[in-house]
Amino acid sequence: MNHNSTAILRISASFCMLALIYSALLSGCTNVYVLPDARIIQHFKTFVVMDTSKTDFGANESRVIALCREFYRHYEDEFDLLVLMAHNPYKIMDQWEIGRRATMSVVRNTELGTGSSVIDVGKTFGSEHRLRGVVSLVHPDRIFAESLLLHEILHLWYTDLEVIPRVMSSHWGFSSVGGQLGGFQRDQLRSLGDGKYSAGNFAPQRARTSVPYSPLEMYLAGWIPPEEVPDIWVAEDGSWLMHDKSGEERQHQTDENGNKIFTASRISTWSIDQIITKLGPRTPNFEQSQKEFRVAFVLVTDSRVSIQESELEATELFIEQFTKKGPVSAWFKDRTRETIHNFWEATRGIATLEVGELWSYRR
Repeated sequence: MNHNSTAILRISASFCMLALIYSALLSGCTNVYVLPDARIIQHFKTFVVMDTSKTDFGANESRVIALCREFYRHYEDEFDLLVLMAHNPYKIMDQWEIGRRATMSVVRNTELGTGSSVIDVGKTFGSEHRLRGVVSLVHPDRIFAESLLLHEILHLWYTDLEVIPRVMSSHWGFSSVGGQLGGFQRDQLRSLGDGKYSAGNFAPQRARTSVPYSPLEMYLAGWIPPEEVPDIWVAEDGSWLMHDKSGEERQHQTDENGNKIFTASRISTWSIDQIITKLGPRTPNFEQSQKEFRVAFVLVTDSRVSIQESELEATELFIEQFTKKGPVSAWFKDRTRETIHNFWEATRGIATLEVGELWSYRR
C-alpha cells in the first residue's frame, strides 16, 4: 500500500469513527458509546492540566472528544482552537503511531472555496457555536519543533477536497506550493531529463524546516487576495526514485548535490484562476475573513509520572512565544538552535492567536 492510500484510509477511518460517536451521542445511547473519563486538575494563565487514563488521544478520537467536553464544562465556548498536548516526560515520539506526532480534528467549517468541506460537529465536542478545530500534539515542545502546530492549524483550510492534483491526501506533494503542508520552492526545481527532477531538500507532506505559510496556503486561509498567488508547478504522479542495495533497505537516489530525485510523467501548471474555478471563490474573501483566533492549550497527563515545575514553565514559555504578536524573541531562537516561526511570523503579521487570561473565560 502506498503512502497516499494509507493517508486516505486514515482520514476515512477518522470520519467514520467521528460519525459513529456523533450518532451515538445524539441518540442519547450512552450504553452504545461511552466516552473515556477526563477531568481538569489545574488551571493556569495560558493552559490547563487535564487527567485521563491514557494520553493516546492522538490516535483516539473518542478521547479527544472526552477531553474537549471536560474543557467546556469549565470554560465558555469562546475558543476557535483547542490544542491538546501529551505530558510525555520521556519524549516517546512514536507513542501514537510511527511518524504520527500531531493531528487535526476539524470540528466546524462554514467557509467556501477552500480545501475543506462545510462541516459542523461542534456539539459532539461540547461546543455550541465557535470551536473550529482541535490539534493533538505528542509533546508540548512540538508547538515549535518540526513546525507541527503551524502545520496542523493550516489543515483547517485543507483537509478533504482536492485543490491541485496531488499524490497524497491533504498535502501538497511534489509541487511548488512550498509551504507548511509540503512541496518545494519553484526556484529550486531542476529537470534532470528522462522525467527525473530534484528540488532541494523538501518533503511532499510537510515543511522540512520552519517556513512561513506559502501564498496558496495564505489564500486558502483568507489572508491574502488571489492576485498574490503565483502559478504552481505540479508533478501529478510524482514519486521518489529509489534503488535497491543487496541486503539493505531501499534508498533514495540523489543528485550531485545530495538532493533526492523524483520522477513524474504528468506535469501541469495551475494558476489561481484555475483553482478558483475548481473550488469556487473564497467566501468570505480576504478582506472579510477571520484573522484573530482565540486558542486554549490543554496539557494532558495520565498521572503515572508527576508533572515537574520545569515542565509547566517550559509549556508556558512555548505558548507565550508561539502566540506572541511579534517575532519570536532572539534569546528563545538561540535556545532552540534552529530556525523557527511563530504564528504571527508565519502569517506575515496578518493573523494572530489570542491566548490571554484563560481564567476570564471560566464558567
